[in-house]
Amino acid sequence: MNRIPALFDVNGTFGRKSTGKSDFPTIRERLDFMNRLAIGRTLVWNEEAKQNHSLACNQKLLDEIAATPGAAGRIIPELVVSGLILYERDGVTELKQQMKAGGTRALRYVNALGVGSLFQIEPVIRALASLQPFVVMKNEEAPLLDILAFTERFPKVPVILTEIIWPRFSKALDLMRQRKNILIDTSWLHTTGAIEIVLEHFGVDRLVFGMGYRSHNGAAIAALARADISAQERERIAHGNLDRLLGWKPGVRVAVAPPAPLADTLWSRCLDRRPLGVEIIDAHFHLGPSTGFVSKEQKEECQVELVLKIMDDLGIRTAMVSGIQAILGDPVHGNDLVERILAPHGERFKGYVGFNPHYADDLIPRFERYFSGSYFVGFKILCGYWGVTIPDPRFGPMWEYANAHRLPVLIHSGSGNYDSPALCHDLVKKYPEVSFIFGHSGLDDAGRRQLEALVPGNPNVFMEWCGSFCSTILWEETLKKVPPSQVLFGSDGIQHDLYWELGRLLSVDVSDEVLTPILGTNMQRILARRR
Repeated sequence: MNRIPALFDVNGTFGRKSTGKSDFPTIRERLDFMNRLAIGRTLVWNEEAKQNHSLACNQKLLDEIAATPGAAGRIIPELVVSGLILYERDGVTELKQQMKAGGTRALRYVNALGVGSLFQIEPVIRALASLQPFVVMKNEEAPLLDILAFTERFPKVPVILTEIIWPRFSKALDLMRQRKNILIDTSWLHTTGAIEIVLEHFGVDRLVFGMGYRSHNGAAIAALARADISAQERERIAHGNLDRLLGWKPGVRVAVAPPAPLADTLWSRCLDRRPLGVEIIDAHFHLGPSTGFVSKEQKEECQVELVLKIMDDLGIRTAMVSGIQAILGDPVHGNDLVERILAPHGERFKGYVGFNPHYADDLIPRFERYFSGSYFVGFKILCGYWGVTIPDPRFGPMWEYANAHRLPVLIHSGSGNYDSPALCHDLVKKYPEVSFIFGHSGLDDAGRRQLEALVPGNPNVFMEWCGSFCSTILWEETLKKVPPSQVLFGSDGIQHDLYWELGRLLSVDVSDEVLTPILGTNMQRILARRR
């Protein structure tokens, strides 16, 4: 892993939650995961504290670290702080003792059972001031105004916000603008250029490395490895900023050397910026301005230059594009716009016609024109955004045309009432020549399970990769239930970071032989069926 310094993850969990859905029930499992992805150290908190007593959960964490060979020095305690311990006999004293025993300044704020507030820990933080604590918390754990008020009252206490998915990114940036002691982690920073944006506006000291769900695998590692930043900035993010917050002076406590990566795998090539050497087709791509995603480039013409650079960097031959303005505005204008911009680039881009049934009368007469050229090769539908269910009869002409010409249809899927895979059992049988591509692979856990049931026995159904990070279900598990030949790589670029999404796929714990068809040849086979 030549491009990555020793990694220090701020966002580690362990514990046996009462719900039974724990990523890492034991410290041993956390260490095994760290070893596989070459993570040197991790700040870990016991997520049983979401419902259970904080000090008891902290002690369980400390005890398990002590009892697990190899954990000392690599698993650093992130102790859960609660305002309730102020009223316990010797509660604050016990937390101080736990911090000293664990050699840590890191505290985790959790609104256990939803009955607490960030303000409740104020007297506890004041009592711990001599230990120079810093606070780590999920960005949604407290209202924005509470975070602002707390960080104003404690300007010398750094607060690290974690797990910032795209709708929360702009809010997090605004918090950072108003408070210099607010930092964020990289765990869920999956939008294009997110690391570079943070550094440009706030500097390298305000960003720390973090991992997301276990199902994210190495997404955050790949994004850091491929970010357009200096080696010194990469090292500060990877571990230097956390070392500083913990009071570890440079050269006194050296970062634990991670295990060597596997030689010459797709994953190691990605991290080392080497060509992957396999066919890559991005089955889910967008172009156009966004009202929700933070992006430096919002104009289509400027985005093309950036996208081609990234595609060349990764070895992506073709991106399958639907225009943002076609699916979130006037579809006739949007489809024409993206075709005009991208058609001159030949095989580098192919297009999905955004088919919004509210505008069916305008779109259906244009089918022949759209598909008589070389650019458009399928359809894209976004039912939940349009407020139209996928069985709506207004989609009928699209299904009929796609079936007659063996075209793919990219479906924004989730487990809701508009576009869930469960609504499509009859459709996939009625239109066997349509390649049903379920974008985001059902999105959440329920949607993923629905697709795992739909794919077997339906060779025209495909699971698409991007956005599936919203599910906690491991892809190692899913790939035992569905054939890899029915899984497609897509990035959801230009909004999503291609390095983040591709790294998440390449670091799944399966062989390169399983990954290779997913990356491109499966989509190539779909495109070859067109008639």
